[in-house]
Amino acid sequence: MTVTAPAPQPGADPLDEMREHLEADWLLWLATLLPGYCTAPFGAHHEEFWTWVWSIEPGRRPDPKIAIWGRGGAKSTSAEAACVALGARRIRRYGLYVSGIQEKADDHVANVGSILESPAIETFYPEMASRLVGKYGHSKGWKRNRLRTAHGFTIDALGLDAAARGAKLDDARPDFIVFDDIDEETDSLATVEKKVKQLTRKVLPAGARDVAVLGVQNLVHPDSVFAQLADGRADFLHTRTVSGPIPAIRDMEYRQDEGGRFVITGGTATWAGQSLQVCQENIDDWGFSAFMAEAQHEVGAPPGGLYSHLTWRRCTFAEVPALRRIVVWVDPAVTDKDTSDSHAIQADGIDGAGTIYRLFSWEGRTSPLDSLKRAIRKAIELGAEKVGVETDQGGDTWEIVYRQALREVLDEIEAADPTLVVKVPKFDEDKAGANLPPYRGLYWMIRT
Repeated sequence: MTVTAPAPQPGADPLDEMREHLEADWLLWLATLLPGYCTAPFGAHHEEFWTWVWSIEPGRRPDPKIAIWGRGGAKSTSAEAACVALGARRIRRYGLYVSGIQEKADDHVANVGSILESPAIETFYPEMASRLVGKYGHSKGWKRNRLRTAHGFTIDALGLDAAARGAKLDDARPDFIVFDDIDEETDSLATVEKKVKQLTRKVLPAGARDVAVLGVQNLVHPDSVFAQLADGRADFLHTRTVSGPIPAIRDMEYRQDEGGRFVITGGTATWAGQSLQVCQENIDDWGFSAFMAEAQHEVGAPPGGLYSHLTWRRCTFAEVPALRRIVVWVDPAVTDKDTSDSHAIQADGIDGAGTIYRLFSWEGRTSPLDSLKRAIRKAIELGAEKVGVETDQGGDTWEIVYRQALREVLDEIEAADPTLVVKVPKFDEDKAGANLPPYRGLYWMIRT
């Protein structure tokens, strides 16, 4: 690409004018500063990503960006390059690059360092390519887990396995945070919950008021951190915009030949840099199942889990047939404190063919009374025949709480519309005994 800059004004620094010209267009900036990154036309999701990066302004907090792209789709490369762009343009000063383990975070920061040391960066942003040194000429941070440049830009690597509370540099708090390689295929539900706690209680609260948050990852299993960010289950980063999940191939078609090789026969590549030919090579190298998981986001629960004996599929409420039974069950906590367990509510229905429909799920901390009122409202809305309560803790007390909750909900309904006739759900209870099947909710629902 040939860069044409306006003639410098008398007394102006030609390099400053050249930088200003480049920084006016993110594509021109990338093509000039990172030519190896621009080897193929960008996909629509890449353009959306860089438009977001270039929209970030000093002192203003942007909506978080979550990019869920398949492996080979340049997600980590884009995130690493974005760090350099934010620093070079003086849009952000101090960032955290966060991964599931410290080693991966270190690798990403090392990649950022390689970009900073490139000839193009050294030419246009010499202070970004120079290490920050102290009074006596000693480097103040240029290693695998920390980069500090003479430009005033710093980025730290942080693994969730070693996350520190309240990270800050001198008098600054991180004004941008990147999440990359947070999830692992082998993460248990407990591990995912622990990662969410580390992100929401240690990493995100460390950010400055104008913190820019970027997350990049391919889906690795249906309950991962990024899966929850994608489908709305995550109760953090509420104002996020989600790009994806973007598969390598949309509407993919394939066949298996006589030798067992899987061959792509149709579909549209979402990025020219990962064409159908490249995807076919990946299938041949990785194996078909690995490609479908890593590049197409077709992931399932790990074998041997609580739900491994079930077949799942998505549907809309318009596709739900007439149901012969609907029930709501509550797994309550007995206290309402910061340290209390969460309450859980599930509403399921079953049709005449025996197919079970998950109609509603909720989890959160609240009072026992409010938990039952939520369940009763949902039961009335769905026309459920009963509200069941798991009574391992509290025993017979729950029926008393249920009666109070039902009375308050019916009073609320009558006050809102005295003419409305509702189906009142019955009360039921059961204990989570050791002899029940693994998926207790289904047992409760279909038992006679």
